[in-house]
Amino acid sequence: MLKSLGALLLAGLLVVTGRPAFAEPVKLSAAQERGRKISPRLAKARAEVKAAEGRAMQAGVRPNPEVTVDVENFSGSGPYRTFRQTETTVALSQQFELGGKRQARRAVAAAEVEYARLALRRAEADLAHDIVVAHSELRAAEDRSALAQGVVTRAKELARIAETLVDVGRDPPLTKLRADALLAEANAEYLRETGQWLSARQRLALLIGSEDAELSAAAGDMAIPASLPADAQSLDERLAAAERDAASARVRLAQAEGVPDVTASGGVRNFREGGETAFVMGVSIPLPFSNRNRGNIAAARASGDAAEAQLAQARLDTRFTRRDAELMLAAADERLNVLSGAGLFQATEAARVAEVGYQQGKFTLVELIDAQAALTSANLKLIEAQLDRARALAALGRANAQ
Repeated sequence: MLKSLGALLLAGLLVVTGRPAFAEPVKLSAAQERGRKISPRLAKARAEVKAAEGRAMQAGVRPNPEVTVDVENFSGSGPYRTFRQTETTVALSQQFELGGKRQARRAVAAAEVEYARLALRRAEADLAHDIVVAHSELRAAEDRSALAQGVVTRAKELARIAETLVDVGRDPPLTKLRADALLAEANAEYLRETGQWLSARQRLALLIGSEDAELSAAAGDMAIPASLPADAQSLDERLAAAERDAASARVRLAQAEGVPDVTASGGVRNFREGGETAFVMGVSIPLPFSNRNRGNIAAARASGDAAEAQLAQARLDTRFTRRDAELMLAAADERLNVLSGAGLFQATEAARVAEVGYQQGKFTLVELIDAQAALTSANLKLIEAQLDRARALAALGRANAQ
């Protein structure tokens, strides 16, 4: 049964094609570099920057002139039956935008370009955070799996010793039953940790585009992100400010679009019957009786209010996120100092002494199990503290991203 479950877990290994494998445990810096190259979210953000730049290029273009050709007084009745009375007019017309429409469009487009560039930076920061967390979780999952495998090894040895002691009559049969139950629990826990390990491996592999079936995370201490001045804007604040600026520009554009444009035209008319020609000129101006673009102006102003509120919320979120990450990091550092010191050494020594004493008949099986469980718990807490520290560093790096 154990072998079949193990085979099922191994079947859950990565299925990612067309990507190079890492021959050695991947370092965090290499994972970050690879992730930036293949990430679809960054590709999307880069494409949106190019799209915004294209719109900015188009925003400053004036309306094209128009050429019109009118032919009148033909195919009618009487003298207009033929083309002898035809009048042909060739005119050129040009729309003149009033109210600063072109400047307003350019301001909107420029604000949208800045927003798209900041959105790209946010996507990069989010990806970096996700890779740091995934890399740290894989490292922790590997450590927990190795720890669980060690527990299985000790449980097997304990079951062997218990069987020997029962056979020679030193311990009652209940001792062997308890040792066998402990081995079954250890095997089940190892399978659970293996499943989490494979899941963590797959998550990191998908983020960095690896098909390495033996992908593992290299151990290494993460650098503490550089601290920022208290009044420094976070990336999220800058993005919200860019959206507010774009919303303000859209209000000005909506107001400009409420101003009617003027279209001027001029041309030449030919009278075929006499061969005469004459100039024609015209001006057209829409009369803003019903459409003054008031609805769009109101909508743009409301969007500006929403953007302003979003900026205020981003400021609150930044202060909370930074402070929370700093507190998490400080707490994780304290836990690491406590768990990696004398406590771990004492738990290791207690488990060793209990095992030797049990073989010599000085300790009971329950005492040995308690000592080994205490050692396992101490190691698990240390792994979790290391993972919490990595997560706090990732959160702090994301909060301080610029």
